Amino acid sequence: MSSKVPARPSRSAGKSATREALLHAAMELFREQGLDGPSLDSICERAGKTRGAFYVHFPDRDALLVAVMDRMGQLFLDAVLRSGEGDGLADLVLRFARAVPEGGFPLMQSDSAVRPHQLLQACARSAVVRERYRALLSLCAERLAAAIRRDQERGRLRGDVDAPIAARLLVAAVIGAQTLLELDSPLDLPETASMLLATLAPPRTAPQGKTAGDGRDGGGDTGGEDGSSSSRGSIRRSASTRRAGTSTRART
Repeated sequence: MSSKVPARPSRSAGKSATREALLHAAMELFREQGLDGPSLDSICERAGKTRGAFYVHFPDRDALLVAVMDRMGQLFLDAVLRSGEGDGLADLVLRFARAVPEGGFPLMQSDSAVRPHQLLQACARSAVVRERYRALLSLCAERLAAAIRRDQERGRLRGDVDAPIAARLLVAAVIGAQTLLELDSPLDLPETASMLLATLAPPRTAPQGKTAGDGRDGGGDTGGEDGSSSSRGSIRRSASTRRAGTSTRART
């Protein structure tokens, strides 16, 4: 009676596992020590691989950092900036406002040693890292622009706003928010997000005999249709329910 010999993993499967181990080790160590902390030897040691194995998959440390950026960036895009047919700008902004205090934004995690300035320093040193970061920001802007166009078609956002320019402005606002938070400068993200949405919303049509914003039509709020206004309210409610927890984590 013959026994079957277990099949050996294919060469491609083995290579994929090695690459994944190195990538996972790098993400762990970056989180613990920041982008500049871990040496190449420490990353290989954490992964249980040799330098020779590393160079089979990555030409240098910058290439590994780019792979980590791709992985984390894709996770963020899928979780926060996923762009379904029904999602408008307010949906994306609300998910972002919720993700930051919950640790869902890679450069704003309170329990991570990675900080925005470290990524900018890596971009200054490496053209490869800089180009990849620019590509990720462009992808974020494209998804935001698509959401803006959908809302414009529904009448929820001003039709005279250039969607790509507005999307770039929102990306710039996020980068600015990263800087302020790293400097421990006071910033209420949900409230700021609500104000940005209100700025892009079309003015309400005032009831006959009343003027929009005169305080007699429910507070004079200048918002778009009910969908946009209710989403801004959701962002504000999200802020109030999370502010206590966020403040506690900030003090620790």
